[in-house]
Amino acid sequence: MKKKKLLIVIPVGMILLIIILLKTLPLGYDIESIIYDRTDGSQAVELGVPKLSFLKKENDRSYSYKNIRGNKILKKEVNAFLNTLEKTKCNNTTYYYDKESDFTIIEYSVKNNVLYNTISYQIRYGDYCHQQESSKISEKLGGLARLHTMNGEGIELSPDKEFVPRLVVTFLDSYDKETKKYQSELTAYYLTESEEGWDKLQGKTLEKSTGTFEIKEDKLYYTRTEITEKSSDVTIPEISIFEIENKELKLIDNYLSTYADEVILK
Repeated sequence: MKKKKLLIVIPVGMILLIIILLKTLPLGYDIESIIYDRTDGSQAVELGVPKLSFLKKENDRSYSYKNIRGNKILKKEVNAFLNTLEKTKCNNTTYYYDKESDFTIIEYSVKNNVLYNTISYQIRYGDYCHQQESSKISEKLGGLARLHTMNGEGIELSPDKEFVPRLVVTFLDSYDKETKKYQSELTAYYLTESEEGWDKLQGKTLEKSTGTFEIKEDKLYYTRTEITEKSSDVTIPEISIFEIENKELKLIDNYLSTYADEVILK
């Protein structure tokens, strides 16, 4: 009778030991790679899934897995995976961007149920914070990779067919994915009529520069990183500030005032 009791106690003890180990012993995670075919090429999504997970569910960029291991240890393993990704912050929230596969984890959780835990990931393709920022900038500027100009629409003549000298300014914006900076090129030159007539114009270059820009509220700050050409009678500042109104850029500190009373880029 004692032997039978002992035989029963040993398996129960082993089961309890296994349960304790599963709840507390770190086993790490596996990288699960999912490949999608998209119109612009294949898209890879690589997620860190704690070991011994099962019953995967996938629905519109949402992934979930079940796991009978402990909630605390699963959270540590998920966090260990997330720490391998690039942290990006927007909307007062931290997100996790996989630069190599080009997708962002915007939400994750490890929820405890009675018999198991559920590990969930919500993702978006691309750099989510950049997409959010670009959308706001595009709305303010009337588009990205756009040429904003002043007097760049063609030749202007007076009623008696004489050419009107004028300042021409262009501002071209773009985005550098590697440096994650919004870049720009600014040119300013003054057009005058040549000795051969108004159809043979001559331009005096006032500025050619490249730099970066950022938008804060309703102002665009253009920081020059390189000035390739400049006129001796123009003092070019390191930073120029434009006020944004109705998708137009108005230069606040007009360093080109010798050539135009105001500079508004449309």
